[in-house]
Amino acid sequence: MSDISCVIPAFENLDLLARCLISVAIQKDVDLEIVVSDDSRSGAARELVAGLAIPGTRYLEGPRTGNPVDNWNHGLDAAAGRLCVLVHHDEYLIDPLYLRRAVDRLGRTGAAAVMGTVEVTGVERPSRFRSASALARVLGRPIWLLPLLNWIGPTAAFVFRRGPRFDSALVQWADVEFYRRVLKGGRLEVLEGTCVGSLGHHPAQITAKINPVAAARRELAMLAARSPPSINPLERAVFAASLGLRAWLM
Repeated sequence: MSDISCVIPAFENLDLLARCLISVAIQKDVDLEIVVSDDSRSGAARELVAGLAIPGTRYLEGPRTGNPVDNWNHGLDAAAGRLCVLVHHDEYLIDPLYLRRAVDRLGRTGAAAVMGTVEVTGVERPSRFRSASALARVLGRPIWLLPLLNWIGPTAAFVFRRGPRFDSALVQWADVEFYRRVLKGGRLEVLEGTCVGSLGHHPAQITAKINPVAAARRELAMLAARSPPSINPLERAVFAASLGLRAWLM
């Protein structure tokens, strides 16, 4: 069994996928498997993965449901490592020892997850992610602040123990709900130094194709209406209050 599985959900953009794959492939001193779950309509991503021939890489055809979160889960279901990290194709690993450090920290502390520090580059407009992260650090990263600022940011910054899946009924809150659920089971460790890079505010982002406020409101109502409810009234109020602030900060 590998130390860690890096799941990369792919969809069409070969330039981003190539950079992402190479950034994962050059990780040092870690027993790593790479799982590419490809929801592309063409075979170009398959050809890219075959051409790069990175050792320890598996290519999977995606579920083709039209739901990107299904593709995330498809890759996670195939992962065989003790730990997992989900790296979207617009994310990339900066620190070549990031995964080694994450594996060591989780093994040493028994924490539920480890978080790497993120640098977000805004493509179409500047990103204020650094401001959000700084505020989260000052406040000590309390779990209630997670939906307000989404201080973990890109999924590549979150290394967790294999098993949990994302809620495929969600899009706007899929990552926040997942982080919240995992962290309720234990402590979060934070690695020093910039570990992960991410492109923000670009046309290929999932949220670029939806109305984020409308989607968030719809998903909040869905979480509250479940039996038993997935969020309590106070949490729902915090989620709702975060919509405008997140739009400004991120």
